[in-house]
Amino acid sequence: MAALRHLSYLKFAFLFFAGIMLCSCGTGIRMRALLGGKLQVTTDVSVKANENNPIAVDLILVYNEKLLEDLIKMPSKEWFKQKYQIRRDYPEEEGFEFRSWEWVPGQQIPIQVLPLKPAAKAVLIFADYLTPGPHRSRTDPFSDIVIHLGEKDFYVETVKY
Repeated sequence: MAALRHLSYLKFAFLFFAGIMLCSCGTGIRMRALLGGKLQVTTDVSVKANENNPIAVDLILVYNEKLLEDLIKMPSKEWFKQKYQIRRDYPEEEGFEFRSWEWVPGQQIPIQVLPLKPAAKAVLIFADYLTPGPHRSRTDPFSDIVIHLGEKDFYVETVKY
């Protein structure tokens, strides 16, 4: 009888911890959405990126829904011309924050870890390529990302844990 009771406790403990583990899947992403946190950005720059020219890249954390609607229609050339005016229109990082970098083809980039506020609506990335095109990408603000800068354009992957 004692052995049966002991087996029941072991079975209960196993099921309890298995349930906890299943319920916790994706908790990190949900916690970032509620509390903010860090956004990890990994960048891969091709040796032929931007037709073998330096490339400016801006990553925008958007907190304002109206601003997001405007920015997702904007090609990169327009963003790079207007970003400082947009900053004046949304002072003290009310509607967005952005980080700017410029990299050369083949450059090894350390992982960037950016602070993230809980109210983020999206992450937008603009790259100033020489070739025509929108050169803009939108991604989930609560998933870490990898930016792949290619010869004529770029793409972004979200990192799933």
